[in-house]
Amino acid sequence: MRYENLQIIITMFYKVTRIFLSLSLYFSIAAPLFGQNLILNPGFENYKTCPLNITNFGTLLEDVSLPSSSSGDYFNTCGSTDFGVPSNFKGTQKATEGSGYVGLYFYALNDYREYIQLNTSRTLREKHPYKITLQVSLAETSSLALKNMSIVLVNKKVKLPNSSALTSSRMDLQEDIKFHKVRLKADNSLANTDDWVTLTAEFDAKGFENHIIVGNFSDNINTELLNQKESILSSDFSYYFVDNLALEELPRINYEKDKIYVLERNPFEPKGYELDAEAIASVKKIFKFLKENAEVQMKITGHSDNVGQPGYNKYISSLRARAVALYLKNLGIDDNRIVWEGVGDTRPLGNGKIKEDHLSNRRVEFVMTEFKD
Repeated sequence: MRYENLQIIITMFYKVTRIFLSLSLYFSIAAPLFGQNLILNPGFENYKTCPLNITNFGTLLEDVSLPSSSSGDYFNTCGSTDFGVPSNFKGTQKATEGSGYVGLYFYALNDYREYIQLNTSRTLREKHPYKITLQVSLAETSSLALKNMSIVLVNKKVKLPNSSALTSSRMDLQEDIKFHKVRLKADNSLANTDDWVTLTAEFDAKGFENHIIVGNFSDNINTELLNQKESILSSDFSYYFVDNLALEELPRINYEKDKIYVLERNPFEPKGYELDAEAIASVKKIFKFLKENAEVQMKITGHSDNVGQPGYNKYISSLRARAVALYLKNLGIDDNRIVWEGVGDTRPLGNGKIKEDHLSNRRVEFVMTEFKD
């Protein structure tokens, strides 16, 4: 090979390599944070020593601490008989993944509570949406089960004296602590001892949150218990295994102006106009967008299929659009920012000859436009 040709090849390789590295660097910097778990040691897999006896798990686990003077338990496959996985002194349960999980008293005599406090990799961004997920399983030795659960996000590592419940009124007394309580939704009964129950919530950050506390933040009187019929004995308690936490930032809701969107929901019944759970969740997203974008107004258009009479179809389609408008108004959006109408079956999506087209035509559309007072 001639020297000149070799020089050309080397030069081209150098340029291509520079372009590739530049693009790699760009995408690594520009890559969104969405989907990243912001909780440090979320599955309790980073531990200093194996659990062999009753030990403060704040000394056993990395990036985990205790917000009160009470202590929970750490269980791991490398632990002793009492603190092993899947079997231990509180019951039997496999880890959701990995080898370890923690256990906490969520209800006990004299408002005794146990909590776990985890660090986040960064402070959450104000007004940005986030999703929190964790899994719990009621220990077999428990005689009580909670009806619902919450988590609390705080602005700094908390350490309060005694082992009483960390109620909102108690947290309010701490001058240097800001807290944000988020109610969780369970995908199964919290009385389940066989499987892990997944708890989730979506929320907007206030901008100070950098630690998460898991536990029961109500005293005994205000704790809602599941299927509790008999009087509670002093020996009754509720103890849960906790594992696999995740906190991720969600993309902010955005609707382009003058673009037609279809309301997310299941197709309306032929004569139906009420909003189902999926539609309500969609309307709440729209409300959030309208609240954050005061310069925008919204036009809502209801549609129907062509099965009935044209006049009745227009009536039903109007009710569908009106249902969305009323829900937004009840949430706090001014009347002058919402315009709605029903157009019946005059604007079908398909050819109207198959059942699927009938279903898709029973819909609500909306468009965001510049606000005109």
